[in-house]
Amino acid sequence: MGLEEKKPIVWEKIQKIPERVKQKKSIALMQLQYDYRCNMKCKHCAIEKFRDVRRKKLTPKDVKVLADQAHEYGLSSICISGGEPLVFLDLEQVIDAIGPERFVLSMDTNGLNLREETIEWLVYKGVDRIHLSIDGLEENHNKFRKVDSDSWQHNIDMLPLCKKHGLGVIVNIVATKDLVKSKEIEKQLEFLDQFGFHASLIYAKPVGTFEEAKNQVLNSEDFAYLESLTKRYNCSTHLTPAYGRETGCLCFKRHFSVTAYGDVLACPWIPIAMGNIFKEPLQNIIERSLENKWFSWENKYTCHSGNCDSEFYQKIIPQIEKSSQYPAPWDEIKW
Repeated sequence: MGLEEKKPIVWEKIQKIPERVKQKKSIALMQLQYDYRCNMKCKHCAIEKFRDVRRKKLTPKDVKVLADQAHEYGLSSICISGGEPLVFLDLEQVIDAIGPERFVLSMDTNGLNLREETIEWLVYKGVDRIHLSIDGLEENHNKFRKVDSDSWQHNIDMLPLCKKHGLGVIVNIVATKDLVKSKEIEKQLEFLDQFGFHASLIYAKPVGTFEEAKNQVLNSEDFAYLESLTKRYNCSTHLTPAYGRETGCLCFKRHFSVTAYGDVLACPWIPIAMGNIFKEPLQNIIERSLENKWFSWENKYTCHSGNCDSEFYQKIIPQIEKSSQYPAPWDEIKW
């Protein structure tokens, strides 16, 4: 059954995307970082600094309000993230609060708790796809994810089961300098081709536990190389054109994040709070952010936080690192 029959409300919103682009409105996927508990300690974890913050946290009731606002504004996609959603005790309540019939509903996962019965349950609850982390081939992935078990082989074993039960998969690959230089990323894409799932090449960012790993951040030459892979393999990058248009940086145009504390971030890797949903409506935050010169539709620049050659990386990232607050407040940044 296609999306038109399965989720007609979503299908109707998707048909309006070309017009929304013309009107310079957001067509973003909203990543919901509902909770930061996790069963891994990955080298590149972007949310490490959020874990011990003692602030008001989202509840399923808050998620319902947020999802209602997103639906009213016309957004069609929500991704449940964290942390690791498959360890959330109230994951079912969160899914129900979102209202899966209103959105293309996805979920980020490291895959460690994924089983066949879990896959069946996710499909039953209205989850359309998972974004499954597989970073390189077996040795690199397991080292990167810092687990004793063979996480890589487990995730590979889950791919046919997802296809069997109709759960979509996007394989998330964190593209580090090492993976690019060694060309291992090509070997991984060749290996994954047999499963028929799309891969998303995610540029390494100097945030969270990767703040001290700036040697793993890519440059413009690396970006061009990764973009060339999208012509040969079933994969894309943050900068791959979508809906017939190059948007440059995805922030607020095609992606934004909401933290467990209600802060709205341009993306998971730019820890600047552009507003807070406990203080003002989501639409106000989105529209104000789209007026920012870095996040506007007119901005066709590269990925801001993942390209060490970019002006944003050199000008804004240092301000975030020096801020006394985390995430840094938007009105304290010298844009």
